[in-house]
Amino acid sequence: MIGNSKKIGRFGYWARWMVYKWLNRRSQRKSFTVASFDAAWERWKMPTPRVIEKPWPRTA
Repeated sequence: MIGNSKKIGRFGYWARWMVYKWLNRRSQRKSFTVASFDAAWERWKMPTPRVIEKPWPRTA
């Protein structure tokens, strides 16, 4: 939806936070620090959510 970038950004933040949370729940010892998780996130090349406008199909 056009103009929904604020909600898309919030979704991206929470999705990333949930991945961090669940990866750290794998054992009693934390798997990642925030810095190491940021580095891993960049290595994994996870795409950021974004608004893509698709024009309505034209019937002529």
